[in-house]
Amino acid sequence: MKFLFHLLVGLTATNAFTANVESPSEYQPVRTFITKGISEEKAPSVAVAVLKGGKVIWAEGFGLADREAKRKATADSIYLLASVSKPMAATGLMRLVDDGKIDLEAPANRYLPGPKLRAHHGSAKDITVRRLADHTSGLPVHWSFFYNGVKPPTRNETIRQYGFAYKPPGERWEYCNLAFGVLDYITEVVAQEPWRRFMERRVYDPIGMKHTSSQVRPGLEKHATAQYSLDAAGDFLRVAPYGFDHDGASANWSSANDLARFLQMHLNDGELKGKRVLTKKSARTMRTLSSVRDPANPNVGNGIAWFVGPYMGIPAFAHSGGMPGVSTRVRAFPDHNAGYVILINASVYGFRNEIEKRITQILIPDAKTPPTTKSKPDQSRITEFVGTWEGQLAHPDGNLPLKLEIKSDQSARVEFADRGMTSLRNVRLRDSRFYGSIQTRLRTQPSFHGLVDLEFRLERRGKDLTGIGVAQARDYFSLSHW
Repeated sequence: MKFLFHLLVGLTATNAFTANVESPSEYQPVRTFITKGISEEKAPSVAVAVLKGGKVIWAEGFGLADREAKRKATADSIYLLASVSKPMAATGLMRLVDDGKIDLEAPANRYLPGPKLRAHHGSAKDITVRRLADHTSGLPVHWSFFYNGVKPPTRNETIRQYGFAYKPPGERWEYCNLAFGVLDYITEVVAQEPWRRFMERRVYDPIGMKHTSSQVRPGLEKHATAQYSLDAAGDFLRVAPYGFDHDGASANWSSANDLARFLQMHLNDGELKGKRVLTKKSARTMRTLSSVRDPANPNVGNGIAWFVGPYMGIPAFAHSGGMPGVSTRVRAFPDHNAGYVILINASVYGFRNEIEKRITQILIPDAKTPPTTKSKPDQSRITEFVGTWEGQLAHPDGNLPLKLEIKSDQSARVEFADRGMTSLRNVRLRDSRFYGSIQTRLRTQPSFHGLVDLEFRLERRGKDLTGIGVAQARDYFSLSHW
């Protein structure tokens, strides 16, 4: 009887952080929109949780968490989160800042026991912990998924191969998953215990996030969702499980109800129901703008992991996630003590965004749909790139010779690794950078043997043309080489 009593309380209490919470009547149009979308195969399942005034006013799952097992989704179903993992990893990092064990302004290399981060421009001393956390470290794009039980490399090996800044640290914002792979490793080294265990013990368990970790916890497998991607025919296919070399950026699993706890803790300046996870100072530091994505829009950027800036005209902090079989969003409006969680087990970003807009319009009546703005034409000029350039592409196996010819008509050819001249595809200029790609063979993951798209992203620095060559394979990796 005790179990039944608690179950009934969870189902009916309007301020519960467990099971489903029936939505207020004003959210019925959103429920209808989600239900209709699932019937139209826009997603296998959706789980939402909406917070207002310190309470969960709506928590519900729709569709099938696992299509093959015909298991229905609930607000306690466990979803893979992708980049919503980042503010969670950063919360663990900030616990160690509160403990006096990590200094945000210190060089990250201070805390790395093995291979160190390098800087090809500027100084590695300027790759600080804060700059890793707000995406201004100078580290380039990096994500890597490992399928079929292939074990990801150690963090030391990933840092040895890919841990470099290709522009001066602090110069400008650039999103980087590897930065959070470095941060989860720093957290583990300083805490002197495995990152997963530390996060459960110091962040999740104190505020009742028992459905949250960097893997599905033993005994909770029946709550786990399967991940799906649309094939060319528009059908959902199950995505094979995959691992990472940047767990802090991508690997977490959680439920809508658990993330509601996490979001409310941050809205409460680091505390939930008498349990303090962060000091007020650290919680506020995380959501204070410290890096700007675009100088033309100085109110939008990052704090410590959190994206910071207005949404539909309302001040907010948030994070989204997207990768094979995953579309997620958490957003909070601190001036209104309100927020929401949206979890989908498929990579369907348009559907997620439309759900978010509709929830926001009800949750925050003053929210306004922003006007459509036209992007400004790029002012880059091909003249500064025209010529014949010779150099190297740095690769873990050794430097590869590179010769690039760029013409005034914006056509270009490249000779790479002595394989003969090849015309570059998708040549373009953007933000004073030159872009162009070829398809080639290049060793990347040990288990990947196909062709890669190698995209050059280059800019002038004095007399030199420098940047990165990004080896890309859809749903597998995007790996940068100096």
